Amino acid sequence: MSLLPAIRLVQSLSGPEKRFFKLNTRQQSGARDYQKLFDIICNSGPQTEEVSTQFRSAFPKSNIDNTARYLMRVLTDCLIQSRVQKDGFFQLFQGIMRVKVLQERALPEEGYKELKRIRENASQYQQHFIEYLTYRYELDHLSGIGFSGVSDSQLVQTQMKAKELLKNVNHVQDHHSLFELMKYRLLHAGQILSDEHRKKLNDLMLSEMILMTGKMKNNFAAQKLHLLFQSYFLTNIGDFSSALKTYRELNKLFEDNLSLLDHPPLDYLSALDGIITSLCMLKNYDEIDYYAAKLEHLAQQPWPEYFRYQLRKSMLSAKLAIHTANGEYGSARHLIDQSGKDLIAAYGMVNEEKQWELYFYAALSHFGCGDLKKAHRWLGELMQLHKPQNTLLICKAARLLNLIIHFEQGDTEYINYEIRSYTRFFHRPQEPRLQTEVLLLKLLQALPASGKRFTLPAAMQKQMGKLDQLQQDKYEQQLLRYFDFADWMMRVCQTDAKSGNHRLRPRK
Repeated sequence: MSLLPAIRLVQSLSGPEKRFFKLNTRQQSGARDYQKLFDIICNSGPQTEEVSTQFRSAFPKSNIDNTARYLMRVLTDCLIQSRVQKDGFFQLFQGIMRVKVLQERALPEEGYKELKRIRENASQYQQHFIEYLTYRYELDHLSGIGFSGVSDSQLVQTQMKAKELLKNVNHVQDHHSLFELMKYRLLHAGQILSDEHRKKLNDLMLSEMILMTGKMKNNFAAQKLHLLFQSYFLTNIGDFSSALKTYRELNKLFEDNLSLLDHPPLDYLSALDGIITSLCMLKNYDEIDYYAAKLEHLAQQPWPEYFRYQLRKSMLSAKLAIHTANGEYGSARHLIDQSGKDLIAAYGMVNEEKQWELYFYAALSHFGCGDLKKAHRWLGELMQLHKPQNTLLICKAARLLNLIIHFEQGDTEYINYEIRSYTRFFHRPQEPRLQTEVLLLKLLQALPASGKRFTLPAAMQKQMGKLDQLQQDKYEQQLLRYFDFADWMMRVCQTDAKSGNHRLRPRK
């Protein structure tokens, strides 16, 4: 179905990009069904059924999938056209296309001049593949004119330069391959939750270390991928102290090579997000302001609107994480009211993991203030708009918080159904599980209605006694950084000193 991708693309457009599209299509003749579909999506939001109904009412004879597919093509052409003026990478490829046209129209000398200009810019931006193409086209040009005016040594020298560039490209490709393999294993095998699970990545770590001993380790792309690999690995195994050091190196690399960053610099944003996450895990909240200021400075640059929204969302998420971790739920809720829901909802499909974080912190801030209805409303909207992913711990945290809210609302009948649903979705066979979530699910099933006395089974009492150890476990902390579920379990059950029974602690 082509409609959903078209909706996602339209929803990602900024105001100037929408105006650019309308100006470019206003003078076109013929059917205007794709323009009407564009307007419907802009006014209706991401609901596919509503968009389909309105479009069929306006154009009953048009096929909505074909129209959406054509709209996608026109939109991408407009976005490329607008980016050529701002992005050096797009300009280089446009130059390559210009060379092809000049060569085909029997203007090889003009094409050769263009090649030299492209090569200088490609070398400056370390775009080795494009630089290689300029040598390849130059060799084709020399061959076409019978190597006129070229000595044997000059020809070999040009060939060797092209070969050296291919080695650089191959070296970077090796880095990409290792990084992609690690991400694949983590995404499909799940989060690293034990030392045994961690050993499955040892072969990739060894290969990456060998790769970095090569002669091309000073290449910007290779350095960037090496530090991304290390930081991603260290973050996923819970070694946040080492991850923070690596992220700082990565941040320095980016700041020393601002001219080589992508447009927009998504990798730079990812590095700053990683630093802030590591600082939160280490409870070093004072230093977060320094990197939040970097995000704010980056947001003032002339990047695409959706990227500037991503920067603002990252800043909001960092501030909410600090407030909720310190128990300052009132301050977190005030910050959400100040920022407005529009910021959280804008460009929601661009980075869904960030959306889960923002909605979760919004729900958590209201939960901490005792407003269970609003907390439940935030989580309900989140799970309605965004599909959960079983590899993301933030999705687990949101579902677990939702269970706790249902429990505190006294909806014990729904809890058993939701626990079965949670287990089916997140607990895959032969996959290690976090003890925090396992114990929380068991405890919620064992707890009676609020206010009643009860006796925990001996096995569960023993497990409850180990909650302090869970809070210190580096693997468990990856979930507990969103909300201290272990602390909630300790607080919700209090031992009656006389009877030895437990009672539910009433919510303050």
